[in-house]
Amino acid sequence: MAEARGAASSGAGATGWASSLGSRLDVARKGLGRGLAWAGGAAVISSLAVVAARFQAQRADRQLPSEFVLELPLDRLHLVDAVDPSPWALLRGDTQQVELPKVVAALKRAAGDSRCRGLVTYVGARENLGGLATVQEVRDAISNFRLHLAAAAAGRGAGGGGGGGSSGSSFPAAVAFAASFGEAGGSGMVPYLLASACDRVYVQPSGLLGLVGLESRAFFARPLLDRLRAEPYFFAREEFKSAANTFRESGLTEPQRENMQALLGDLAGQMMSAMAAARGVDGAAVREAVEAAPLLPAAALRRGLLDGTKYKDEVQSLYVISDKALAEEKAKQGAKHRRRQDDNRMVRVPIDKYIQVTELQAAAAARGSGWLAGTPFEGLSLLLRGRLQETVDAASKPGVGPVEQRVARKGQPKVAVVTAAGTIVQGPVPPTGPGANQQVIDATKLSAQLNQLLEDPDVRAVVVRVNSPGGSALASDSIYHELQRLRAAGKPVVVSMGDVAASGGYYIAAAADAVVAQPGTVTGSIGVVAGKINVGRTLEDVGVRSEGVTVGRNADMLSPFTGLAPEQAAQVEALVDHVYDDFLDKVAKSRGRPVSEVRQLAKGRVYTGQQAYDIGLVDQLGGLEAAVSRAKALAKLPEDVAVVEHPPRRLPLLLQLLKRSGMMNGAGGAAGASALGGLGEVGAVVAVAAAAAGLPVAAGSGGVAAAAAAAAAAGGLGAAGRGVAEVGAALSLLDGEPQMYSVDAALLAAQV
Repeated sequence: MAEARGAASSGAGATGWASSLGSRLDVARKGLGRGLAWAGGAAVISSLAVVAARFQAQRADRQLPSEFVLELPLDRLHLVDAVDPSPWALLRGDTQQVELPKVVAALKRAAGDSRCRGLVTYVGARENLGGLATVQEVRDAISNFRLHLAAAAAGRGAGGGGGGGSSGSSFPAAVAFAASFGEAGGSGMVPYLLASACDRVYVQPSGLLGLVGLESRAFFARPLLDRLRAEPYFFAREEFKSAANTFRESGLTEPQRENMQALLGDLAGQMMSAMAAARGVDGAAVREAVEAAPLLPAAALRRGLLDGTKYKDEVQSLYVISDKALAEEKAKQGAKHRRRQDDNRMVRVPIDKYIQVTELQAAAAARGSGWLAGTPFEGLSLLLRGRLQETVDAASKPGVGPVEQRVARKGQPKVAVVTAAGTIVQGPVPPTGPGANQQVIDATKLSAQLNQLLEDPDVRAVVVRVNSPGGSALASDSIYHELQRLRAAGKPVVVSMGDVAASGGYYIAAAADAVVAQPGTVTGSIGVVAGKINVGRTLEDVGVRSEGVTVGRNADMLSPFTGLAPEQAAQVEALVDHVYDDFLDKVAKSRGRPVSEVRQLAKGRVYTGQQAYDIGLVDQLGGLEAAVSRAKALAKLPEDVAVVEHPPRRLPLLLQLLKRSGMMNGAGGAAGASALGGLGEVGAVVAVAAAAAGLPVAAGSGGVAAAAAAAAAAGGLGAAGRGVAEVGAALSLLDGEPQMYSVDAALLAAQV
């Protein structure tokens, strides 16, 4: 009986186990089915995304006609080192930024494009062109374009330039047009310098050639501080470190005047020599023209500085469409063809569209999904590896990142390019709130990005594009250390200097294996400044009295409501000396020279890139392309190795749509900029008073001065307005901590 019960129990257990197993298998089958369904759906959707992106890329080539003129519309586009993806770009209407590396690369590609017949550069407002170093880099690219296009045209054979022939060398390789070089008698030196790189230069009949020379104007807040009974306490190393002069002097000191005169003289000499060489006239003739300017078009024409007067459409008519291209255009557009019979101008392609199209083409060639490439699971493979968005972005988001990024492959060597632009702060700068609207080099964030490059085995060399007048000594040292770690790991570091790389900007450069700068770069300013403003009596005069309680003799040493006792001043002096000596030591090691020799070159003196090269503070003259080539050579990499931007920038969708629609162009954007400009100019003055009254002015921490400076810069102010903004920017830095900031360098880069 017991045995029967045992057998029954055993059978029931087996049955239960089998039932449980069946239930689990059923759940597993359903789960597997759902999983496969999700995988299939993901494969289909992700692959469709890749296919759609690549279809758009492959179709891009058909957007370009069989012959076209490339346009560089610098009356509309604003040259920058890196696009601004922040919402502030929308607020100030600055959605027409174009990256300098992209423009240079596009001109290089167009020179080898058999469809491109020439280049027309429209020169607009001075503010669109960036600094002198930026203009020199574009100028070099235009000169190379002319040489390569002429060689390509000669190879194709000279053809007729009229409506019945095919395009050839009868067209000028490059033409520049401006309504006026320096409107209302303003300085047109930099715009004309850019234009002179072209074969022909035209101006509107009612325009001017404003080669009136250069001016850099410094601003001084000491008279205001005296009126407010505010006491400035500042310490600088050494006599040429003029940032402190903004607050403790009422005018230029002799060392500051000497330095600024030498800088302006060298920059003007570079510009006039380049103009004379490009126009085939004597240097003395250009100098005489500068003394006589502004010149009417007839006078400029007699001096050989212009090729004539034309309106914009007349310049475009220099390039005549061929019969073959016209027939293709009619066939392509069919009933939608609307060209007037008297309009024989060749099709014009703006450079931002050309960049977009050629990047889409490059994206179509970038596959890299391994053994799943070309299968329905390619999109899923990319998705699982976190590269789907990267691939789709590469094909559908032009305007961000170098073209070379599209062909980078995992496991293959590459060179990373990092852009560091703005005032240097320790950070972290919050993404929202006061300070987020400024262009700053956040040392905390940048250090993390450099550490990523250190850990990436594919990155064999790093190029850092520095465009900064300096900032926090502590932050500069943090970045210096990360660059040293890269070098210690066997990854060469090359610094490419932009318009300005001075003081803290040069401190960063001292960490590199090599430093490359343009002749017109503003650099140097090896020095330190620290200080504060005591506004205790200022507040008392308006009925506000402050009184503090401290624990520790120096607890209030950096307070804006107290002065400095002699022993406290001595401590600050010692701190400044310590930071300055460390700066000199780092530069001496970088340059392989004695500290005593470097000290003679330092003292806070600012140099042009050409001067810095002559005295050994810069290793090579050139732009970003030269710096990348140097990095490849140091890392023993081939010239065709991939070059990637790090980190890749992503433009917000709204900004992309506005850029493409043109809604932010013209009057609307200009009005917004004008309004911000007015606020900026007033705000910068208010910032001076605010700082004197003890309000917070620290960068990134709700600073009134920094916000005013950012608004002024955003507004596209003139030289004087930008100078006032620099006073606000300087105030935002000098809050007691040792700073490596050059007001003169910032002013010069903004005003020349």
